[in-house]
Amino acid sequence: LISISMSAQDVHYTLHNYAPLWLNPANTGSFAGSIRVGGIYRGQWYSLNGISSPTAYADAPLAFGFRKQDWVGVGFSLVSDNAGDFNLSSTFFGFSGAYHLSLDKKRQNVLTLGVQYGSTSYGFEPPMGIPTQQINISEDLCGGGDCGGGMLGESEFNQSQQPSPGPGGGGGNNNNENFNDLNAGVKLKILMDPKKNNVFEAGVSFLHLTSPDRRGLAEIMRMPGDTMANGRPTIPSGGGRETRVRKGTLHAHARLDMEMSEKWRFQPTLFYQSSAANSSVSIQAWGRRQLKNDMGLRLGLGYRTADAAKVMFGIDAGQLRAALAYDITLSQARNVNS
Repeated sequence: LISISMSAQDVHYTLHNYAPLWLNPANTGSFAGSIRVGGIYRGQWYSLNGISSPTAYADAPLAFGFRKQDWVGVGFSLVSDNAGDFNLSSTFFGFSGAYHLSLDKKRQNVLTLGVQYGSTSYGFEPPMGIPTQQINISEDLCGGGDCGGGMLGESEFNQSQQPSPGPGGGGGNNNNENFNDLNAGVKLKILMDPKKNNVFEAGVSFLHLTSPDRRGLAEIMRMPGDTMANGRPTIPSGGGRETRVRKGTLHAHARLDMEMSEKWRFQPTLFYQSSAANSSVSIQAWGRRQLKNDMGLRLGLGYRTADAAKVMFGIDAGQLRAALAYDITLSQARNVNS
């Protein structure tokens, strides 16, 4: 029931710098060029039911602002998270805008403010031909549909949510909910050495600023006299779907790009994420080897606290960038990860 109510933490990516608009809305339009398009696909727990988290984005800088050295960035992003036999899904689609305030006339030091607004939809699709109660609720709690409409004080899914024929066996519209969301962030970018193109940038972003309500996907029947103590989700009198406040998420990030020699650049990154009472710190050390023409080879190692070590590989070819990352589980989850 906890997973069905979608009260988990936000998605995280090992290659977080390859999802700049997800990382911080202030990254919108923060590049030299006309348009940027990209995305990430994350897969995990293939030995169990599997998790897939694709994201895609596009943004562009616009050459106007209150001053000549300032500019505006606009873009959109799509972030999706899918898991399990129920195809539990959460998808965010939103538009972002950023104002890049240059602290000098040469644009060597830039302070950026960014916002992002969109809608998050979430839901599930029960497997075709199998009642939702049978899979998600134990027989001791009237699983398998033996109790029909359910007993007072117990939790169950709407009987109207039985699977319907068709791809995925999804039920009706009652299996899906949505809410509007607002994110914002700030970033400082410093060009430390124009000749060597050494850059340092750091930023922080806050997700779910409006603390939107998330309506549960399960019906809850209230026991007589249940006072719903503080801290529990809000449930209408007599029963209904619970409503939880979507807690905020914090992203803090820093990146350094500096020349070590004629052929090598050192590119360490630091990323902190706090979401739904869970937090992690990700440290990465990248080395970039300049090859012939506009080709570059990236090699990296990383570590995410109490979770995983990371091995990363990337290639730059002109204006194209691509990378692969593999997480080596170090926590107790390695017992089921294969």
